[in-house]
Amino acid sequence: MIHITDKKNCCGCAACVQRCPKQCIRLEEDTEGFLYPQVDEETCIKCGLCEKVCPILNHADKLPVQEVLAVKNPDEEERMNSSSGGVFLPLAREVINQGGVVFGAVYDESWEVHHVYAEKIEDVYPMMGSKYLQSKIGNSFKDAERFLKQGREVLFVGSPCQIAGLRTYLRNKQYQNLLAVDFLCHGVPSPGVWRRYLAETYGGYDANEQSRLQATAGKNSVLLSSLNATSPIGDIKFRDKTESGWKKFRFVVRYTLR
Repeated sequence: MIHITDKKNCCGCAACVQRCPKQCIRLEEDTEGFLYPQVDEETCIKCGLCEKVCPILNHADKLPVQEVLAVKNPDEEERMNSSSGGVFLPLAREVINQGGVVFGAVYDESWEVHHVYAEKIEDVYPMMGSKYLQSKIGNSFKDAERFLKQGREVLFVGSPCQIAGLRTYLRNKQYQNLLAVDFLCHGVPSPGVWRRYLAETYGGYDANEQSRLQATAGKNSVLLSSLNATSPIGDIKFRDKTESGWKKFRFVVRYTLR
C-alpha cells in the first residue's frame, strides 16, 4: 500500500491512483498545491499493485545513449509559437495522420494544467508550449494503455516523472506503437502559488474573504484563491518570443477582448 512519509518519495504521477483496482487512492493537494496520494485503508485490499507501478519504488535501469540529434521545426511560424524548437507539432501531426492519439498538457478554464488526449490536429494546438506547472494527469495512463492495446499509435508528452510513471504503469512493456517524449526538467513550480498569483493579479481575490478562509483553513488558504468568471485573461505563454525573439524569453499574459 502506498504510504508517503517523505514528499521526496513521490512525484505525483498518479500511476498508483489509476492502477488501483478498488479505486481507493485519491490525490490530495498539500499546502503548496502539489498532489500526493491518500489511501482509503478500509477499502484497500492490499494487492500491492500501487507499489508495483510506482516509479520511485521501481527505478528503471539506465540505458546507454543511442543517438543524439539536434532538430528544429522548419516552419518559422510554428517554431515561434513553440517554447523551443517546435518539434512537438510535426511529431503530433505524423501520429494523427496515422490514425493515432496524442497526449499532452493544456490549460483549463481556470488556467490550471491538465493532461488530455487528441485525435484531431486542431485539438493538438492547445498542447503546444511549455506550461511551468504540475499537470494533473487524470486517467491519461489508463487511456493511453487502452489505445495501445487497440494497436493505435500513441504519442505521450510529459515531464520525466510522468513518462517514468507511464512506463511503470504499463509494467515496462515495450509497446512498438508508443512514442514517449519528455524534456529537461528542473522541477515544477507550486500550483497553489500560481493559482493565488492569477487570482490576486487578474481577478477573483478578496482580501477579507481570504482572511476568513485563513482562520478556518489555516495553511491551506493559499489554495483557496481562484479566478472569477470575469477574469480578463485570454492567453498565457511561457517563453514567449513574439517581440524579443530567442534572446530574451518572456512570460506573457494576454488580455481577452470584451
